[in-house]
Amino acid sequence: MTEQIQSVEKKLGTMINIHWFPLTSQGNVYSMSKLCSPYGTNKILVASLKRKIFSCGYQQNNTKILRPLVKELLFTYIPSGAEIISVDAYNKHHSDEEFVIGITIIKPSNEGSIERYLNIYSESTGDGENSETSIETIAQNCLTVELTYTPYLLYHTIIQDEEIGQEVVWLISGSDNQLHMIREDKLNHGYTEFPLDKYFPELVNLQTIVLWINVYYYNNNKRRLTAVSCECGLVKVTLVDVENKKKLKEWILRYDRPVSRIQIFSQRNNLSSQIFTKDDVNTQPNLNILIVNALDPSIVFTDILRYGMKKEVVLQTGDNTDCILSSCVADINMDGNNEILLGTYSHEILIYIYDKSKWILMDKKKFDSPVHSMCYLDLTGDGLKELVVLTQRGVYFLQHEPKEVADLWRKRFEKLMKSSTQIMADNK
Repeated sequence: MTEQIQSVEKKLGTMINIHWFPLTSQGNVYSMSKLCSPYGTNKILVASLKRKIFSCGYQQNNTKILRPLVKELLFTYIPSGAEIISVDAYNKHHSDEEFVIGITIIKPSNEGSIERYLNIYSESTGDGENSETSIETIAQNCLTVELTYTPYLLYHTIIQDEEIGQEVVWLISGSDNQLHMIREDKLNHGYTEFPLDKYFPELVNLQTIVLWINVYYYNNNKRRLTAVSCECGLVKVTLVDVENKKKLKEWILRYDRPVSRIQIFSQRNNLSSQIFTKDDVNTQPNLNILIVNALDPSIVFTDILRYGMKKEVVLQTGDNTDCILSSCVADINMDGNNEILLGTYSHEILIYIYDKSKWILMDKKKFDSPVHSMCYLDLTGDGLKELVVLTQRGVYFLQHEPKEVADLWRKRFEKLMKSSTQIMADNK
């Protein structure tokens, strides 16, 4: 067993802290979102409870040296005394920057009640050379939806509409034990709530506070796998025929304690875009479900489209780990397989690697405070992704150790050249 652990440990690699910045007030598990750009200048948005929102990324100076750039964004219609609950964002186009940013807020009124809003910011700029200016412009263009419930998770996904085709909508988890769909009302130039049952029959009448949602489309968006985890311990995973809006299969589990997060993921990390043939389009993907139990061990269900919720692997956390707040699935050692990262209230990230049909706890990384959120994306524009960690006190940027990356690149290049030489020799 020791030899097996040592062999796997060599594959894990090293990530080093390259930047950190503090938050003026803490955020929460819904306070960070990606801003993915087609120009390679990805950023993240980080919100703190007391109204401050930051864009974080990297920028080249005149000497071509990359410097971290953290800038506070002044979003309109976030009044004094308001608290930011959740933030989410997406890019409308793959070839241009047209960001849409959603922010939910609550604010005490003069009458002693609580006002609740979803603010949606958007502005088409078409200027890839000045993405920071475009985000500042977006922050000044707001459409507001008044809410009758306290919002929790804000999540965006797509629907297939017969008249207008594909459309992005917002899903909000509310204190009224319901999920709500907010959709653009183009006729009235605003956003409004639409009934869920027409597009998401699997999300109707959950009757509990939803802590996380994950929606995965496949087969040219003809099939959808929807997973929700709830405060009461309910987990619901549903396979849906999108064209006929019909539930094909449904799995329901109930745990004794809150399930803080749920993720649909593939074991393999697809490093390049796949070119599908007509036969490949209808191929059933191999999808796993990660269930992050807040106070109990987390669980991975393997290949659920084939086996349902039957093949499970428990993720052992060790003796001193308490509440798990967040998760991230990413190929952080660049071997083509995804790893699982769990962020804990006890200031740690637990890193699991898949080896010989088992998930093994291979490493723990310590931070200054509870780990609220994580994401893995290329912030520096060099083609390698960085791990961004939001803690209760600040934001960390972790980068792959450059020497290890160079060694890995050289080994793979040598292997590729050797293989090419062998193929040429065989063809002579």
